[in-house]
Amino acid sequence: MSSGTAVNVESPGPGFSNDPLHMLGSNPDLNFNLCDFVSTTKAEALLMVMTFAMRHSLTGVAVVDLLQIINKLFEREVVPDTKHLFSKVFSKSCELTKFHFYCTFCQTYVGNYCKGFDEKEKKCPQCHSVCNLDNLDEGNFFISVPLAPQIQCLLEKLDGTDVLSYRMSRKMTNRESICDIYDGECYRQISQPGKILSKPENFSYNFNCDGSSVFNSSSFSIWPIQIMINELPPSERGKHLILAGLWFGKGHPNMDIFLGHFVEEAKMLTELGVKWRKKDKTIVTSKIVGICCCVDSVARPAMQNSTQYNGYFGCSWCYHPGMLVSGQVKYPVSEVEYADRTDRGMLNDMKTALRERIIYNGVKGPSPLINLPYFGIVWGFTPDYMHCVLLGVTRQLTELWLQYANEECYIGSPSCLAVIDSRLLSIKPPQNMARLPRSVKDRKYWKASEWRNWLLFYSLPCLKGILPERYLKHFALLVEAIYLPLQSQILPQDVNNADILLLEFVVKLQSLCGEANMTSNVHLLLHLAKSVKLWGPLWAHSAFVFESGNGKLLQLVKGTKGVAKQVVNKFLLYKAIPLFKEIHNIKTSIAEFCTKLTDYPELQASDTSNGITLLGPGYVQSSLGQEEQTLFREAGKA
Repeated sequence: MSSGTAVNVESPGPGFSNDPLHMLGSNPDLNFNLCDFVSTTKAEALLMVMTFAMRHSLTGVAVVDLLQIINKLFEREVVPDTKHLFSKVFSKSCELTKFHFYCTFCQTYVGNYCKGFDEKEKKCPQCHSVCNLDNLDEGNFFISVPLAPQIQCLLEKLDGTDVLSYRMSRKMTNRESICDIYDGECYRQISQPGKILSKPENFSYNFNCDGSSVFNSSSFSIWPIQIMINELPPSERGKHLILAGLWFGKGHPNMDIFLGHFVEEAKMLTELGVKWRKKDKTIVTSKIVGICCCVDSVARPAMQNSTQYNGYFGCSWCYHPGMLVSGQVKYPVSEVEYADRTDRGMLNDMKTALRERIIYNGVKGPSPLINLPYFGIVWGFTPDYMHCVLLGVTRQLTELWLQYANEECYIGSPSCLAVIDSRLLSIKPPQNMARLPRSVKDRKYWKASEWRNWLLFYSLPCLKGILPERYLKHFALLVEAIYLPLQSQILPQDVNNADILLLEFVVKLQSLCGEANMTSNVHLLLHLAKSVKLWGPLWAHSAFVFESGNGKLLQLVKGTKGVAKQVVNKFLLYKAIPLFKEIHNIKTSIAEFCTKLTDYPELQASDTSNGITLLGPGYVQSSLGQEEQTLFREAGKA
């Protein structure tokens, strides 16, 4: 391992305060009314300004202008109208961040520095190059954000609601069914009596680390580590993502350094826990464990310290060696049955690779994640269906049909595209589907959710009679195989059926489209069913939530300087808003106004009655048309 893993990283400890409002300092002056003629306090005015700034992603300059307008209206200074004074009210939490610098030449860890450090440069202990610690735009640093304070705030905020008790209170109609991550074998194993997750006060999380380009004209990118608490209801998990760290620079992070710090802090959360205060004033210590990581096929090998998907032995879950086909490594099926990887086998491969200084079975060396308690280095990672199936196989086959004129399955002629588009654009999806169908000509702009809709709902009716029958029937195997493990209630037989369908799909793909199309994503389909058995429905360990979180972080960037610092500071500022409401005793009417301001209109879910799901809102029909009467008569005969 590189020198980064040997660094003794300071930890914030299990909990940093017994005060539930630790992230904000109380300022009594803010509790005074703006003037004698209104009951609105200065704190309430600042809260509304901050909420408005968050909703509309205002720059710092815009916020200051808004504050100065308020003071002009009152003809005196009723709110702090400089960026420094305004931020000071909210930004006590930002002081928790720590800068970690590394050498841009040899990637060696140089050291960490808290807010206000005076040192401008430091020599690399490995290559003795001078590292600039003053210019944050050079991208030779990452930021860590202590997890314990953030988790403490979250638990105290949600205490007293049904949210924290969801895991224990959810209703199960069939004990054998798989409805969430709790029903997977891995979670069940560590929640048995006497195990760490058998106690309701302990929690687990999934985590993700993925890169996002900051600017189109620059190679700089941010790589956040985000964690999601599994014990929250599915609808709440994405709303409460926690930021553990942020790497800013060119290319991929040095995972030895970046993950090394994350693992050290995560171990403290598991061993010592986080102290937090319930509404009834009792102090609870919750132990937090990281159990599952969901990333794409670029980030995963970097985190495992293994060969990338396009190299030999590039599968993270089995020993398929790969085969060179037309100059690229592919994963064709054969009569040989390749063994699955195990944690013990992976550790042995890491030792061999380190000792012999070679890539052994696709493993380059140790990964910091082998030190993360309760995390398996093999099946702690899951094949993410968003990248593997939607942005992978589904898009790959669609391009094959519409782009390559020399293929038997080609349907990309103008006449075929016109028919497909006509059918696709005439579809009126229910209101709980966020995006309307877009033309297949715009497919390079489709989001993952649009590829999901295409796969599950639109593709078969749009392609019927256009795509050759054997290719359509083949694709239908994938549609059914992915639908089954995405259900809200999955029976064991559903998982087995999905496994059979996926195997049939992969084998037939090779015979229909050739070895050149046996990509790593196609191969990963063979591991999806096992991931459902171990971790629950595909949606429970998907990158969708984290991709959305990445997008929100990028929206916080409003300038080209100090990008990572901008993201972290604004992220923590926005997280401080709920606590600000409590510490300053905000009136209910103001709090409700701010809630409405930040909550975008919810999409209306489809109504369900007597087991029948209505496509859109239901309404009373006074009389039935001829077609409806015929349908009812036919249904009565069935």
